[in-house]
Amino acid sequence: MEGKTYAYEKPGTFDFILNVPKTFVGVSGDMFNSDYTTSYILLGASTAFFIVYDQPIYDQVSKWGRKWGLENGDNLTTYLSIADYPFFMGPSDIGSAMYFLGDGWTHLGICASFLTAGLINNDNRALQTASQIALGMLSVGSTIQVLKHITGRETPNRATREAGIWRFFPNQTDYHNQVPKYDAFPSGHLATAMMTVTIISNNYEDYPWIRPIGYGLMTLLSFQMINNGVHWISDYPLALGIGYLFGKIIVENGRKLLDDNYQSKSLKISLFPKFNFAGEIGLTCSVKF
Repeated sequence: MEGKTYAYEKPGTFDFILNVPKTFVGVSGDMFNSDYTTSYILLGASTAFFIVYDQPIYDQVSKWGRKWGLENGDNLTTYLSIADYPFFMGPSDIGSAMYFLGDGWTHLGICASFLTAGLINNDNRALQTASQIALGMLSVGSTIQVLKHITGRETPNRATREAGIWRFFPNQTDYHNQVPKYDAFPSGHLATAMMTVTIISNNYEDYPWIRPIGYGLMTLLSFQMINNGVHWISDYPLALGIGYLFGKIIVENGRKLLDDNYQSKSLKISLFPKFNFAGEIGLTCSVKF
């Protein structure tokens, strides 16, 4: 980012797990930041607006999907099974490829790519990005699951009335026996995708194309999830807000801001006199972050 320089320390092996509590503390603190008041109003207003028009938007997207030849079923194919259990499922057509953009395997693949690049090139920024994405998957995923278990909203393809029924605080046994009947709100796929794009784009501000490409892929994902009947459009605003907030906090916790002289408040430079038996005199410089 112009005018800002960041330092990235090598993350610990289990930082993506150990930093989960710190992430929730940071998110909780930012939730009450008055700077976000307008954003909260917009999230609430857009969700309320889309709830009113959920059914006609779903119907129209479904028509477009049929017109463009996009399937509305789960066409993921099992590519790897372990003991007859499908371990890895991937896309088999354009529609399932669009849906797969939000799959956990996609984000794990992105995470593994940054991890590999970081290890090969000894690049702390790439290693931090990998650790942060893994941390985001844990923290965002758990948050979304709590909200789903509270709101209990029907998915479009299981809706028993227009725009689906909300069953707040549903019986958890019923929830797990009939998950699509309760787990529409908010979208975990979109929240995780937003988190991933936010982390990568903020860590790599010198690559301005990341955001437009990321948001473009998220648009395809959003369209296909409605077309597949797994989400209403009103499931999206809160998901986007959650993904962005967690991504922002995780990035802020994973790097240090340096000033124009590459020194931060935590940067210490010490000079010590140096002598040796050859009669040479000099200085030793010690730099600590």
